[in-house]
Amino acid sequence: MRIGELETRSGASRHTLRYYEQIGLISPMRRSNNYRVYTEQTLQELNFIQRAQSMGFSLGEIGQILDAQRNRSIDCAEGAKIIEKKMSEIRQKISDLKSIYRYLDVERANLEASAARQLELQRLNSAAA
Repeated sequence: MRIGELETRSGASRHTLRYYEQIGLISPMRRSNNYRVYTEQTLQELNFIQRAQSMGFSLGEIGQILDAQRNRSIDCAEGAKIIEKKMSEIRQKISDLKSIYRYLDVERANLEASAARQLELQRLNSAAA
């Protein structure tokens, strides 16, 4: 398939596809007329790239995984380390988000209390007038 079809089927823009090619995430074949030709395997790899990115993997990490798959050299211990590192990053993000949530909850409560005091003062001022 050519780049237009790959763009449509994957949802990735031409710019993104060319960038992925430039950094080695995907590798199209070239025809004699120098047109890029992509395979179903490329489409599957793009789906993997998109899923992995949505889970927080960097393009560098994704490249390592794809290289290991392509070369059939997946080292289980190294794979486990990559996953454990990502899990640690996720735990830290969860902790940070919980901390921000608690802060925002306190600020929301303070603002609600302040709004209630303002409303009460407006009522008292209206009654006095």
